[in-house]
Amino acid sequence: MIIERADADDLGVILTLRTEASEWLAQRGIDQWAVAWPNPEEQNRRILASIDAGETWMIRDENEATMATVALDTFSDPRLWTPDEQADPAMYMHRLIVRRKHAGLGTEIMDWACHRAHRLGLHWLRIDVWTDNTGLHRYYERNGFKHVRTLDLADYPSGALFQRSTDAPGDRP
Repeated sequence: MIIERADADDLGVILTLRTEASEWLAQRGIDQWAVAWPNPEEQNRRILASIDAGETWMIRDENEATMATVALDTFSDPRLWTPDEQADPAMYMHRLIVRRKHAGLGTEIMDWACHRAHRLGLHWLRIDVWTDNTGLHRYYERNGFKHVRTLDLADYPSGALFQRSTDAPGDRP
């Protein structure tokens, strides 16, 4: 597994991964990522801004084929996280997308992200998850995340909040 920062040329690959994931989810009756949020232009702008900031990572195999992507930053959305939570140093994980033929790789990526956060002196690895994708909630819980709360925000579909301590980055239940 090779983890490297994304560059602008990776935008198309990231959008393809997102489409593949959306189609797989739709086959299971889950509407996550069925529509670009909040619209295609803004979605692409946000992904490119994350790439430009050095916050988006590509995970490739030894032949440089893309297996997954993830974005990590330290921005705490005040609509989601309380002032007390924001005061506790954390890394926020976004757009963790793994190609289906590499299912299982997500655990390694989360462990890597947790170690990265720990090395940076951050206490938590946090994520906001699609509110009604309960299978995804269970997936994060199996990977050491604890449910913090679920918010019902009319304009934001990812209101299920989870966090994992970086104190023991490789430990999972």
